Order: sequence, then C-alpha cells, then structure tokens
Amino acid sequence: MSRKQLLYDVFMHTLDAITPQKLIAKYCSLENETLHVKDASYNLKQYKRIIMLGSGKAVIPMAEAMEKLLHVHLDEILLVGPYGYESNTAMPYIQSSHPLPSDASIEAAKAIEAHLETLDEEDLFIYLLSGGNSALVERPQEPISLEDFQKATTLMLHGGMSIDAINCVRKHISAVKGGKLATKTKATGIVLVLSDVIGDDLHAIGSAPFYYDSTTFEMALSTIASHELTHEMPQSIMTYLQEGSQNIHAETPKQEASHITHHILGSNLEVQRIAENLLKDQGIITHRIEEPLQDDTAVAALRLTVLAASHHDEACCYILGGESTVNVKGNGKGGRNQHLALTMLLTLEGKSEITLLCAATDGVDGNSKAAGALIDTHSRIYAMNLELEPQHYFEHFDSNTFFAATGELLECGPTHNNLLDIVLMFVEKSQ
Repeated sequence: MSRKQLLYDVFMHTLDAITPQKLIAKYCSLENETLHVKDASYNLKQYKRIIMLGSGKAVIPMAEAMEKLLHVHLDEILLVGPYGYESNTAMPYIQSSHPLPSDASIEAAKAIEAHLETLDEEDLFIYLLSGGNSALVERPQEPISLEDFQKATTLMLHGGMSIDAINCVRKHISAVKGGKLATKTKATGIVLVLSDVIGDDLHAIGSAPFYYDSTTFEMALSTIASHELTHEMPQSIMTYLQEGSQNIHAETPKQEASHITHHILGSNLEVQRIAENLLKDQGIITHRIEEPLQDDTAVAALRLTVLAASHHDEACCYILGGESTVNVKGNGKGGRNQHLALTMLLTLEGKSEITLLCAATDGVDGNSKAAGALIDTHSRIYAMNLELEPQHYFEHFDSNTFFAATGELLECGPTHNNLLDIVLMFVEKSQ
C-alpha cells in the first residue's frame, strides 16, 4: 500500500468513527424515562414540555440520533443547518448560510428566540450545537445592517484573525451570541456540543449562544485595531462598539447561566486519538503533537518543515490538529488546508520522504468542495511535468485549482460534522 493510500484510508476511517450518531450513542442513553448524558442524569417525567433545538453543520445527524432516542418525549423541534435536508424523519428545518450570515440566518435566530421565550421553569430544552453556528443563526444588533455585518465577517475571515479574535468582535455586534440566548428563557437547558474550537473553549464554540462571555467591547475594538481593520470596518459597527464601550449595561452576560448545562461530546483531540490508533494498528510509529495548529499557514508549514528536518529515526507519522489561518490576498479557490499543503509542497526537499495529508473534518475546506489535499515529496516534480508552477497558484491563493490539476485533492463531500482539522505527516528516510 502506498503512503498516500495509507493516510487516505486513515482519514476516511477516522471520519466514520466520529460521526455525530456514533458520538451521541456513546455518550447519551435513555433508561426508565431518565436521560443520561455522560455523568449527568435528567428525569424527563418532571418537565411539562420538552423541546429540541439545534444549529450547526452536524445538526441533522445529531437530531436524528436524539429524535430516535427521545421521540415520544419531544413536543417541538427546530433545526438550522447549512445543507439541504433529506431524511425519513420529518423535522422542522431552516436551511441557512455559511460562512456568511444571510436573511435565513436572521429568520433562524428569530425562530429560535421565539421557541425559547415560550418556555418556563418547568420545561426543558435540548440544544444541539456544532460548528458553523456563528453564521447559521445570527441577528445583528440594531442599528447594524445585515450588509455591514456580512462585510465585517468577510474582513475578519480574510484578515488572518483567529477564531477567538473573530468571536470577540462577533459576540458584541450580535443580538444572539455571547450568552444572549441564555437570557431568553428560564427553562432547564442541556446543550450537547461537538467542538470545532481549539481547547474546546465553550466561550468560543458557535460564538457561545448560551455560555457567558469573558470578552469586552474594549477588547473587540482593540482586536480590530491590532489587525489594522479599523478604517475598513463599516462605520455602523465601529460606532456601536465605541458606544458600547462607554455603557456597562450594554455588555454581554458575564456569569454562567445556572439553569443551562453544556456537555462536550466530540472534539479534535478525539479525532487525533482515533487516527493515532488506526495508524498503530498498521504497525506505524506515531508522534502526536500536543501543541495545536492555530497560527498562519506559513507558521504551520515552518513547524512541519522543522519536524521533518529533525527526524532521524525510523519511519513514523506525526499527528497534529487544530485550525490554521490564512490571510487571503487573492481571488483564488481553496482553503487553509489546501493552502498549507501547497505551502509545504514548495519546501519539500531534503533527505526525507514525506507524505502529507491536510484536511478539514467537515469535508469542506474554505470556498471549495474539497476537504483538503494529499501530497508527497514527488508532488512538485509531478506538477512540473504537467507544466504547472506551484508558486503562481500559491501567490494567487488558488490551491484548489492547482490540486485539481494534479489530482491530489482530498474529496469526501460534506460530512455533516465539524471537529476542526487534522494533519498527518508520514516521514521516512529517502531511498
């Protein structure tokens, strides 16, 4: 088996092992009308009404698993996701947009708020939260327009901001993020979470609709300034943030809601561990790198290059997880994983044979339909034989077009999941 085939198989088997259905079956069960979620238990007989809400890339499979478990107990359901919904189980569903919010996002936010506001202290809601929620469910603070909110989101996504930095700003210009949805009801809440952020920080997952916010208006303004976006941001947003910084009553909730409990069912660490075990089952020596990928792709590529250059032992596979960033300066097609692979392709020279897989667990990398790319030490020579100049595609941020031409795209379609990215780098001495 080729090294490329090995890494491809490991990635695909990892995706199969982390499906939302399997994670919910692993951590949720129903016994004698008592719902068990990890170490917590909820007696369903004590609630007048039970509703299930949810939003994110994984909401459909999560909801199908929970509906199968709890269907006789559920009074209402409302789901929001980015994909078309085809299922044997008919559940109310709003197809929204990602990565930019839209009119559908506002419709979804208002619908979820309305459902929460109908509940009282004797009711229970179960919220299914996964990656993508930040755009799927959104309502800008007045008087910020949707167009200005979209422009701000685009500036932050293309400006190389980390997810924490983006969330700091987004939670202060949103009417439903940073714990604001938690203030809409006094009902008991269970939030089941598939984490798409490094460290599984509940302040950041989905921009924290039900979890308190630890950032401030001042921090949001500082973040924008540090990324040199102050003069590019829409004036309505800058004015709102500046006025908010002078009004303590405008701040996001700063205390955890005692009536709502979050349970993390899946994370990037679990993705890494599964991949590691699959590699070990093939007799491969593995080194899982604990420090996550969270810097610019140039920094991530440097880390990988240093790892490869320092390798002197027998063949092994390095495993990394997280989410790098890209400061996009062109109009090309691709995503952070494909751009990272292309960056590495430009540096793959030395005494080692390297095979590299960079992929998003949601199956969609950036503005492309690929999950990432899968290359090796010989990819650059192969590209030259096809009369492709990788530097050109790199400079135009057009990695998807490049790898489509070389046949090295990693395509699996949307997985209806999102547990960040994984990088597998197989290193062995050159023959």
